[in-house]
Amino acid sequence: MITSLGQCLKNMLLPKALCVLVLALSSAATVKVNADQLLRTRGDTTTDNGFDSFLNHILRRLVNFDKEEYEYQLQAGLQKRIGLALGGIHHGHDHMIHFKNMEETNRDLRANNSTNTELPEYTFTPCADEYQCDSTLVTYTREEVYNKVSSSLKQSTNVQYCLTADPMITKDMYGSCGVEEDCACAFCLFGSWCVFQVCDSQCYELSGLNTEVSAAIKYGVQVRKVCASCEEETSHAGFTNKDSDGLGYCDSDAYGYKAKNSGLVVFPTDDKGVILSGALPVSAWAHVTIAGTCDTPTGTFKPNDFGRLSVDALTTLLMGASGTVSIAPDTLGYSNTYDYFRGYVVKKQYQTSFIPLWLKTKRTIAEETKCASELGNGLTIAGYSEGGYGAFAIAEAAQSVGIDVQAVLSGAGPYLTSSALLTTGYTSMAEGTFPLNRRHYTIQLGQSYSSTYSGVENYGTGQDLLADSWFVGSTQFTKYDAVNAVTDSGGSDSLNKL
Repeated sequence: MITSLGQCLKNMLLPKALCVLVLALSSAATVKVNADQLLRTRGDTTTDNGFDSFLNHILRRLVNFDKEEYEYQLQAGLQKRIGLALGGIHHGHDHMIHFKNMEETNRDLRANNSTNTELPEYTFTPCADEYQCDSTLVTYTREEVYNKVSSSLKQSTNVQYCLTADPMITKDMYGSCGVEEDCACAFCLFGSWCVFQVCDSQCYELSGLNTEVSAAIKYGVQVRKVCASCEEETSHAGFTNKDSDGLGYCDSDAYGYKAKNSGLVVFPTDDKGVILSGALPVSAWAHVTIAGTCDTPTGTFKPNDFGRLSVDALTTLLMGASGTVSIAPDTLGYSNTYDYFRGYVVKKQYQTSFIPLWLKTKRTIAEETKCASELGNGLTIAGYSEGGYGAFAIAEAAQSVGIDVQAVLSGAGPYLTSSALLTTGYTSMAEGTFPLNRRHYTIQLGQSYSSTYSGVENYGTGQDLLADSWFVGSTQFTKYDAVNAVTDSGGSDSLNKL
């Protein structure tokens, strides 16, 4: 890991300004997790195809059911359905790495939390259809959860040409031999008589996803939007701010200390809709990269329109229905805290967003149930993309307050913040190979490290990540344009143009 400016200039051969940013990002982003914790990471093979995206964003992480396994199950299902082998069956294996030791240096930035930098007037746009804080959004029985989740998953799974996950089913087999256009004839006699027909509408069933989902959903749920701030939750009688590692995420000078962070909280319930009793295990979900201010776990939970349910909302719901109290922070700068700057890949913001929600959930469930139910001390954390990084940051904070972090399931996150995140991005942009549909990643990162989110090392030093101005084609954009586009509702379409 690069730990000094001289080391960066000598070993990485980068411009001085970029080296300062490498150090700033490393300092604000480095996380440290205890050596006895099992950490699992998965590679990212996400494509723009809706089917691939769905599998990577949901099942590869949540129910340990990846794309290759889906293909294997689909082939097996087809064989059972049509009675003959369609090709060589293969077993899929996740590319999984087990870490038992992370020798990372954690740097405390509280001494450099200057707020003297004068900021321009940016537009902060609230969400129009925001749920009220601390409200119950819906209560479902187990059967209702299964039916709604299955309906949502079918829309993502039974897509056009989904049968081609089996290599022996090709697109030219669709509509052939007299079958309908959304079906394929697996065995055709005399060019017109289809003996074995399968359709896209059967992919969900043939793949075995219905069985996997049914096994994962064990309880009904109560879904709430919870809001909490460090200021409020650390002021309750009897609270002791352990923060044994001195991370400073709930210190009074931490950015977002007074912000009422919102999050989706899902409680598992019995057949009568009552929250399960006893010490309940807890899970946390760190959301994927979000461009829009309102595209959060709470903002995308639509009880009356499960077809529009986001990956984050659906995953949180499934984790809760599996029997854990599931907490998914919207994170600072989104939804209820729209009037704050985002801290994209700033470690402390994920911690400042999660810890108050955990504290409030722990306190309120004990109060409401008169201690019949309580949060257990065990915590499993999962996340993907930005959330892959956020999961590690949450784990570090959770351990600092004495929570027993039992596992972190992290996928496709920007982990190598001091050696790869900026340097490879810098190279790919210079070479013109950076994917345009993910340009909003760089805009959000630039906003966070351009003297907006106080506390990062380059704040107010004149070494902002965003340039003062640049051209896209013949159109000139400025640093103000980029930051304002993020705060003014964001959205991948608008950010990708910058």
